[in-house]
Amino acid sequence: MRTAHAKAELRKRREHDFWRAANRSVVVLISLAILVLAAYAFLPEMRRLREMKDDLAGLQKDLKVEELRLLQQQREERWLNENPEYVETIARDRLGVMKEGETILRLDEKPAASPPAATPQ
Repeated sequence: MRTAHAKAELRKRREHDFWRAANRSVVVLISLAILVLAAYAFLPEMRRLREMKDDLAGLQKDLKVEELRLLQQQREERWLNENPEYVETIARDRLGVMKEGETILRLDEKPAASPPAATPQ
């Protein structure tokens, strides 16, 4: 059998182990609470960062479109400055004039709307 001293020592050790485990649990819970609060504080900034990245992607796409448009306009300007036949063709097209013996074909950009189908009666 155990002596009274041994029992008291065992009780002290268990009590000590309990408080050590309780302290560790409290430290872990406090750490988790701090992490949750930090994440909650940074959540709006993370959303804002995501929105800014989306805006940047859209602006970069717009920039590429505008760069393409600039290249097309520069090419047309070069043709207008260097090629008199092109200038003549553009002028005749805009004025609706044609040379003798020339046939002009115009294509509409919008397809003509088809008539509604007749319903059988």
